[in-house]
Amino acid sequence: MKSKFFVVMLTFIVSLFTIPAVSAESLKGAGSTFSANFVDQCRVLYGKQTGKTITYTPNGSGAGRNFFNNKLVDFAISDTPYSSADRKPTEDFIYVPLVSGPIAVVYNLPQYKIRLKLTKEVLAKIFAGQITMWNDPEIQKLNTGKLPKLRITVVFRSDGSGTTEVFTSYLNAVSPSIWTKPGHKTFVTAFPGDINNYIGYFQSVNGSTQVAFTQSTLPGSISYNEVSYTRGMQSALIENEAGRFMTPTIGAASAFLSNLKFNQDGTALLNYKNPSKFSYNISTFAYGIAYTNSGQNAAEIKNFFTFAITKCNKIEGYASISGNALKAAKLQIAKIK
Repeated sequence: MKSKFFVVMLTFIVSLFTIPAVSAESLKGAGSTFSANFVDQCRVLYGKQTGKTITYTPNGSGAGRNFFNNKLVDFAISDTPYSSADRKPTEDFIYVPLVSGPIAVVYNLPQYKIRLKLTKEVLAKIFAGQITMWNDPEIQKLNTGKLPKLRITVVFRSDGSGTTEVFTSYLNAVSPSIWTKPGHKTFVTAFPGDINNYIGYFQSVNGSTQVAFTQSTLPGSISYNEVSYTRGMQSALIENEAGRFMTPTIGAASAFLSNLKFNQDGTALLNYKNPSKFSYNISTFAYGIAYTNSGQNAAEIKNFFTFAITKCNKIEGYASISGNALKAAKLQIAKIK
C-alpha cells in the first residue's frame, strides 16, 4: 500500500514538469518606431489589467507591414497606409487610428541658445541640400543672435519609415518647387536629386532611437523625429500656413489633426496645408493594422486596440484619439471578427 502511494506521488510530481507551459503572450505586433514609446507604455498598462503579454518589435512602418503581410505578427502599426507600390495582404484588413502626434525638426547647436525658427521653404532647402551652413543668410535673417559658422549635417532614416514618408510628403506639399518629389518611406527615394552628391552632408541611420542618439553626439546636425525621442534636444519652430512659427506640441498637433475626414478603410485625409493658425502641420496618426478575419485572436486584438484608444490617452509625447478619429477607430475595430 505504501509503495503504491509513492508511485502515485511520483507520477504526480513528474506530471508537474511535463505539462506544457501555457504562454502568457497573447499577441505579437511590429512596425512604427514613431509609436513605439506609446505602445510600450500602453501594453504594460494592458498587461496589468488583463494579465496578457503583448510583444512589439519597433522595426519601422515598412518592415511592420511586411511582417503583417507574411503573417509573422498578429497586427502591425504604421504611420502611413500601404502605398500603391507596396505588396499588400491578400486577405481583407483594416486600419485603426490608434494614436497621433507631431514630428519634430530636431537640431544640435549647443552654442546657439535661442530657439531656432525655420520657414517651410528654408526647411525644404536644408533637407534638399541647398542650404549647407548654419550661418547661411536665409537662416540668419529669420533668427536673432549670430548663428555659428558650422556645416549642417542632415541625419535621415535609412530604413523604410512612416515618419520619413510623412515628413517628405509634408515637404512636397508645402514647398513643391524645392522638394520636387512626392513623399516616400525611403528618404533616398524621396530626395529631390542624387544624394550621392552630398556625401559628408547627409548621414543615414536606422530607427528613431538611433536618430536621437546620433544627433545627441553630432553638433551641427538636424533631423526629424517623434517628440518622445527628443528629450534633452532642441526642436525648431516651424512656420505654418498662417505664417506663425509653431512648436511641435500635442495641442498644435491636435489642431492639425482634428476634424479630418476619414476614408472607409480608416485612414485619414491629411492636409499638410491646414490653414489653422494654431496648427503644427508636420503631424500624423499611427494606424493599427489588423485582418478583418483575425480568427482566434480577433477578440484580443479588439480588446487591445480599444484599450489603446480609450485608456492610453495620457502618454507623454502623444495626442489622444478624439473627434472624427475616435469615431473612425471604433467603426474599424468593430469590423474585426
